[in-house]
Amino acid sequence: MRVSGPSPIASTPPPSPAPAVAANDPRAAPSPPLDPAVRLDIRVDGRSPAAVQNPKPVETPPAGKTERRVTVDADTKSIVYQVIDSSYGNVVVQLPDPAVLKSRAYAEAAAAKAQAERPVDRTA
Repeated sequence: MRVSGPSPIASTPPPSPAPAVAANDPRAAPSPPLDPAVRLDIRVDGRSPAAVQNPKPVETPPAGKTERRVTVDADTKSIVYQVIDSSYGNVVVQLPDPAVLKSRAYAEAAAAKAQAERPVDRTA
């Protein structure tokens, strides 16, 4: 099948570009300020975002009433740094976090269990 005649694409002239107008030209229309693209409102425990961003400072004991400990965790064999309030015996700071230590211990136990369940090939 052969179509004859001018192509509709070839017969349409290209659009002409808009004339350039400098930003300081009085003919340039001022553009209104744009609204933010996204507005995000996250509430934590019913508190406003400003309250979450500016939390009340946690009262820490004076520097003279703290004790520093460095221990080795028995399950993960990781070094643990703790700052303990001498007055009450509470842990003020612990690095790494207890949740991290638990997850490491769980991962190591799971890896050891998988290794133990792997069948041994006794053929030579």
